[in-house]
Amino acid sequence: METDTDRTGSALGVAASRNGVIPSVVISLDFELRWGLHDRLGANMEAYRENLENVQGVVPALLQLFSDHGLRATWACVGALACANWSEYFSRAPTPPHYHNPRLAMAPGYADLDPEGRLHFAPKLLQYVKNTPGQELATHTFSHIYMQEPGVTSADITADLEAVSLLWTDQFGSPPKSLVFPRNQHAFLPVITDSTVKIWRGPEASWLHNRNRDSTIFSIHRPLRLLESLNPLVRHATRLQDGEGLAMTRASLFLRTNLPGPAWNLHMMRIRGELNRLRPEEIFHIWWHPHNLGEFTKERLTRVEQVLEAIAERKARNLLETRCMEDLVL
Repeated sequence: METDTDRTGSALGVAASRNGVIPSVVISLDFELRWGLHDRLGANMEAYRENLENVQGVVPALLQLFSDHGLRATWACVGALACANWSEYFSRAPTPPHYHNPRLAMAPGYADLDPEGRLHFAPKLLQYVKNTPGQELATHTFSHIYMQEPGVTSADITADLEAVSLLWTDQFGSPPKSLVFPRNQHAFLPVITDSTVKIWRGPEASWLHNRNRDSTIFSIHRPLRLLESLNPLVRHATRLQDGEGLAMTRASLFLRTNLPGPAWNLHMMRIRGELNRLRPEEIFHIWWHPHNLGEFTKERLTRVEQVLEAIAERKARNLLETRCMEDLVL
């Protein structure tokens, strides 16, 4: 039964739509496979293998869910994923940054440990994303470069983005317009302004998401961020912002499909609260990694569908629209 709140919200949504300021929901996925984890996993190719290999089924399932619900999404893909094999990777990859921490650099020996590239390459999945209506193929840099780490230079960033631009143009017909920084380490924005990128995803507005890596709160920021994600009173929707010469859309929430049941219910309350309180021109930006669904996949996909249904139901009433990141700057 429709409530007074529903009727008021619907009226507001229709009016906002007519004025061209209807609120937006942006969904972005950081698609990286082992490129985003190698510094943590090292040479152990069995660590986290189930999650990474199951991405082969997760990506088509997510694309089907987005299509079924008529929702747009941005896929921020590590460029190297589009390579067919190690030979193509080494022919295209720029020289890695001279990180002060050598663990952060991609080790050529991974090619011997994963000769078929099952944990590193997924060109067919990227083509599937490209071919699915409403889905944007964005970039997560060529090989998951950490831009705030000591040793990284502007020349490294230029070479990395040029490698992605060339690869995207060769295989998908056009360079990327949107960027998600690996580990949300945004830096070198003047260099990025000179690339094909027009918009980037910034961190959540809370101080918990803008911490100094050397801060004394490093050991407690994770549980605090978890608690924040369960608080239905928190509100992180924002408007499109100036990101130092580029457009910037802030993340609003990391989707945590791995929560125990009671915590998941609180997480959904937070999401529904954000959706219900969206104002004209605001953006609620939710994100996750496909590999987060690589374990207990059926249960976690069901939870993603719960979120998408909540978004689609409000979209059907003209309370909001879903947009890719690049849609925000067109």
